[in-house]
This record gives sequence, structure tokens and C-alpha cells, in this order.
Amino acid sequence: MFLGVSAYFHDSSVCLLSKNGQLIDYQKEEWHSRIKGDRSFPRLALEQILKNNNQVEKKISKVIFYERPFRAWLTVAKYTLLKYGFKNDLIFNYFKNFWNSSISFYKDLNNYIDIPDSKILYSDHHLSHTLTSLYFKNQYPVTSVVIDGYGDHLTTSIHEVKSNNEINLIWSAKYPNSIGLFYSAITDYLGFKINEGELQVMALASYGKPIYYEDLKKLIYLDEDKKLIINTKYFNFDKSVKKSYSNNLIKIFKVQPRSQTHKLQKEDINFRKYANIAASTQKVIEHLSKKIFKYAFEKTKNPNFIFSGGVALNAKLVTEISKEKFIKSFFVPPSPGDAGSSIGAAYYGFMKSNKNKLNKNIIFNPYIGKFRDKDIYLKKILKKISNKKNTIKTISDLIAKNEIIATCFKNIEIGPRALGHRSIICNGHDNKTLKYLNTQVKNRSNFRPIAPVMTIEILKKYFNFNEKILNLYKSMSALAYINKKKNYKNISPILHSDFTSRVQIVEKGQLLYNVLKNLKQKNITILANTSFNISSDPIVYGFEDAILSIKKMGIKYLMTENGVYKNESI
Repeated sequence: MFLGVSAYFHDSSVCLLSKNGQLIDYQKEEWHSRIKGDRSFPRLALEQILKNNNQVEKKISKVIFYERPFRAWLTVAKYTLLKYGFKNDLIFNYFKNFWNSSISFYKDLNNYIDIPDSKILYSDHHLSHTLTSLYFKNQYPVTSVVIDGYGDHLTTSIHEVKSNNEINLIWSAKYPNSIGLFYSAITDYLGFKINEGELQVMALASYGKPIYYEDLKKLIYLDEDKKLIINTKYFNFDKSVKKSYSNNLIKIFKVQPRSQTHKLQKEDINFRKYANIAASTQKVIEHLSKKIFKYAFEKTKNPNFIFSGGVALNAKLVTEISKEKFIKSFFVPPSPGDAGSSIGAAYYGFMKSNKNKLNKNIIFNPYIGKFRDKDIYLKKILKKISNKKNTIKTISDLIAKNEIIATCFKNIEIGPRALGHRSIICNGHDNKTLKYLNTQVKNRSNFRPIAPVMTIEILKKYFNFNEKILNLYKSMSALAYINKKKNYKNISPILHSDFTSRVQIVEKGQLLYNVLKNLKQKNITILANTSFNISSDPIVYGFEDAILSIKKMGIKYLMTENGVYKNESI
């Protein structure tokens, strides 16, 4: 068996593959620690995998870490020392936390499982991202593009994948020249948390105009030699842990950075200015990313692409890149960021130990993993109103009455987007219910949209979309554009201000498909879906988390695989 680990930067996770390369279990540390984006060594996630899989410790042939620790640490330390010396808080923080970084991986690992050094492997960071994509899209040959903040010493890379035994790095950009760090710096400027608020910047962009585009595209660009260059004069991420941007950036925007002390709302005095900054930033990364993909095609002559790294979480970017005419097929894994890299790391161990290709019978499934919990808490605290047999009918009837339902159903989703198993769902046609869910239940900023869930037939009825990325709608990884020739008034609550939606399509056998099938006779063809968590908390994992959350959020109904429960305190 092969144990993959991603940790110490953000969103730590552990993955377990069988000796045949099948994904047996996957756990994120934040699910168990309840710390959003938990970056620590994934002790609790590892313990859960050991608990779920009896005697698995004795069967582990390799443990694979998703990057090379010393190179990852040395890259930033060396750059900062040479450019700024010791007089900056970033280098002080780096040396202070030396033993709290990935340098201590082997020591931390052996605190929980006894693994000899001979069983430890280290993958390259960007290779781990590439292999995560390949695990879910076992296709050769293919061109891999990875764009993230940084990993090891790289920030962007192009790999030519000829087979599982021949994966060649053919182009890369090195720290600090980073599209991901550029986007995160703007995230910081706009008052959102780095590694968490980037998706809010994407949502905010739909309300603005790219009036700063000409200025920003001079700060990060590809030069004539296809080198990615960032002007660090406008950024502080390479020398400070306190803020990612410099005062020079303020001079461009002519509006003060937003404080994180309150949620941004559409009514705020500077909302439109901040939206213009977000729109400009979005346009810059779209322009740059398209150039990188175009260059990748020129180098490989292969029109089939896989895309990963944290920047691949940007659904608008994914949608715009996929429109390029030279692209024939385009795939993004359900968890393209660091959290998913433990899968790529485990796959690296499998490939190093096996000459044969991965079993092609692996089916794209965002719910892979194991979840076991007893419903003892549910029976004691909530009232059961429906058994397992009548679950779909019960929640369908409730949704038809514009009730809000929380789900804690079987295995949790691998990726960061709730796709029905850890969701809060309601009638997608009712504006009043959606507004209440977004601002009161979820406590989110009122400019952030809620995603719609529908069948492919409804998608085709109301939206224009790119056939090349049809599969990406299964994991809510891309946008669809409303067909303005259709009468779309009854679905307007789930549209962004630019008439797009981050659509989720569901198929036979899936939970939300069964719900929609039952609701069709009630003229409800779209569900609204948001993650089952309060705005700043991790997604709910177990039944205890679910009970605490519905009590805190004021949700009346909870659905599990055992039936439907009512929170009678509401």
C-alpha cells in the first residue's frame, strides 16, 4: 500500500492507495481538527486512516511526501537572504520555525507510525499536482500545466506526459515569479484571507470592470524569452509575513486596502472600487494563463490538457482557458490544490513500484474515501421524521415548501466544493429562500452567489457551455453562461451578476439527482447548493459536527443515510 502526505503549507491531507493503485481512503486534517485550512502535520487525518483500515500500518510499502522539504525551505530562505539580508520578518520567521516546517516530516511521521527511512519517498511538488490530475484522468499522452503559489522552487510548470513512466518537465517559472502569489497579494489587499479568500475575489470580479488591467499587466508578465517575471517592488510577500503588497500598489489603485474586520457587502462605499480591482486581477491571470497554455501547446503539439495547482480552483479562469481553439480536451481534478496533492504523492509511490499503468477501471468519483460514524448523537438530540426508505420523498416535500436542508450523507467530498454529501440545499428558484440561506444561515457577504444543481438536460435548456469541459461541471469546476434567448427569469436567483453560474450537474445514482427527479413533478428543476459549514469554519465531517452546526446556524432539517432528522429547537 502507498500512503501519500501533503502538509505544512496549507490544507494538509493523507491518502491511502492499495497495492493495485485503488484509492482506499482520503482524509483532510481540517475535517478532524476543525481548523480551517489546517497546515500542521496531519496527525488526526493519519489516525483516522489507521482506524478505518485495520492493520494497514503493516501493509504500507512506501510513504510519500508531496514535495522535497529541504529544497522547499531553502528556496525562500536563500532568495530572501540574498536580496534583503536578515533585516526582514520573513527570514526571521523562516529560521524561527525551521523545525515546524516540512523539514521535520520524517520525525513527525514516526511519532505515529513506525516506518523505516528506506520506505520514505519524496516527490517534486509540481509533479505531485500533475499526478493528482493523472490519477483521475488516466490519459496518455497529455500536457500538464500547474499554476500555484509555489512548491519546492517552482511556481508554474509544464510537463509533457508521454506515459506513466515518461513525464518530462519542459518549462517552469521559479519563486518569487508567481501568478498564485500575485493573486493572493490582491486577495490580501481586498481584505480576504490568503489561501481561503481567493474564490471570493473571483466572485467579486463579476461586479467590476477591469479598469486597472493595463497597470497590473506590467507587474507580472511573460517576457520575450517566455520567462515569467513579477515586479516585487509592488509586493511584500517575499520579505514580510504581515502583508503581501507594498505601498506602491496602493498608488496604482488609489483606494486604501480593505480591513478584514468586517464582511464586504454590496452596499459598502468602496464596493465598486474593490470589484474593479478584482476584475482587473482576474483579467490579468486569464491573459497570462492563456499565454502559458499556448506556449505549452507550441512545445508539445498536444491539444489534450490537464490543469492543476491552487490557481486551477478559479472556475472563471478554467472556463476562459478552455475556450482556446487549440485545446481539444481539458481536465481539472476535483481537488487541484495542495489538499489533493497527497493523492498525487501516493500515486508517485505506486508508479515507482510498478511498471504497469494504473488500472483504467478507476471511475471519476469525488466521494472516494471512508466515513464511519454512529448515529447515537442524532437519536438523542434530534427527532427522526423519516426512515431511510422515505428520505428522498421527505426532503423533496420539504424543499417544495422552501425549507432548507443540511446533508451529512455517507462519504465526504474529496475536493473543497460540497457536491451534495456535505451540503445545504434548497429550492433554486426561490430568491427569498436563497437570500436567507446566504446571508443569515451561512453568514456570507451578500455579493457571493450560491451554486445551482441540475441535470444535464436543464443545463442544455438554459445555458451555453463548452462541451470540452462538460465533465468539469460534475465537480463544480467551471462556469456556464445563461442563454439570454431563453426565458430564464425563474432561475435568476442562481445567476451571478454577469449572468454566469458555477453549475453542478448530477447523474443517475447520485443523491441530488434522486432529489431533483422527485421534485420534477413539483416544477422544481434546480437546487441551490452551498457547503455545510458556517462561513469561516471547515466543512462538516461527522454527525457531531452536523448537530453542532445546525444548532448554531438555525437549520431545521438534517438528512443522513439513515433518514431525515428535525431540529426541534428551531
